[in-house]
Amino acid sequence: MDKKSVKVFENDYYKSEKGLIPYKPGKLSLFKTICFYAGMFDVVLGARKGILKGKYDFNDMINTSKRVFNYIEKTGAAIDIKGLDNLRNEEGPLVIVANHMSTLETFVFPFLVGSLKECSFVVKKSLVTNPIFGPVMRFLKSIAVERKDPRRDLDVVMKEGSELLKNGTSIVLFPQSTRTPVFVPENFNSLGVKLAKRGGVKIIPCAVKSDFWENGKYISSMGHLYPERTVYFEFGEAVEIEGAGKKEHRDIVNFIQTKIDSWKN
Repeated sequence: MDKKSVKVFENDYYKSEKGLIPYKPGKLSLFKTICFYAGMFDVVLGARKGILKGKYDFNDMINTSKRVFNYIEKTGAAIDIKGLDNLRNEEGPLVIVANHMSTLETFVFPFLVGSLKECSFVVKKSLVTNPIFGPVMRFLKSIAVERKDPRRDLDVVMKEGSELLKNGTSIVLFPQSTRTPVFVPENFNSLGVKLAKRGGVKIIPCAVKSDFWENGKYISSMGHLYPERTVYFEFGEAVEIEGAGKKEHRDIVNFIQTKIDSWKN
């Protein structure tokens, strides 16, 4: 990946300049919300068109994701990111596991992670076969799981994930069964730990708070937007898996829980 054509984060942290764009407390107005989602669809359709024409590369994907990042800031919301050096300073591919709060992280992670390491994702099969999002997901070499048969999903992730890691591609996955505004440790499975152990790579936890973008009542990925809610990402230190990885899994869960609790204030 030629990073020269992509503006990457230069420091260990990033924080939006809050206050440049005024907002009213509460959810974004209907008009501005419609404009936001119209922008999102324009971004996705543009990426889809480029991919289908064969005129699209990984740098284009990073910049597509960066456009979403910028759209979020333009609503007036602040984005606070820490721990980027934990990604930057690690050689070779990684497994990155994060809690899944909203649609936001799906759109933004290709920029956050991809600008530092080429990456792929573990996603629902329905996204890969979707006529709109499918070409984008397939371009990212996403690993598709059905979330109906855990054992089958495990086999798919182990086989395809190990191959991607072997070829130098990092894997981002959300070990929860679905997006949820509340982090429930019991629902955060150890799939990431298992994959890191199988692939012989380190694992990095990422805590996320993205309730700026709520899940929708009728269309799950299109809910209300709350610019007063800061978007948080924090990457922890990379760790090697020893033994069955039970301690590492507990440490990852504790890291995410502790960070989310600290952002409630």
